Amino acid sequence: MNDLELIRFLKIEGTVLDVWVEQGWLLPETRGNSREFRDADVARGRLILDLTRDLGVNEAGVDLMMDLVDQIHGLRSTLRELVTAMEEQDDEVKRRLRNRLADSLENRRL
Repeated sequence: MNDLELIRFLKIEGTVLDVWVEQGWLLPETRGNSREFRDADVARGRLILDLTRDLGVNEAGVDLMMDLVDQIHGLRSTLRELVTAMEEQDDEVKRRLRNRLADSLENRRL
């Protein structure tokens, strides 16, 4: 999706889109003088609108929220890699890891 398509889709001004990109809230791919926005950028744009228009969150709050969203996505990616690495281990190692995780979860409940 290019700039104009995203502006129309989100019903925002071009200057607003430029600010979002400058803030690093949207990370389009650039090709020459044009920007290409991915589905993730569209979802982030919707979230920014929800935060600002519906919830009245200011710029600093949006910045914090977008940073937290990025951290969550990073942690999910790391967790997927960890699970993949665990599944590649032999059965004894997997059993010990599962038991250790179960013990940790049980200790948190206490």
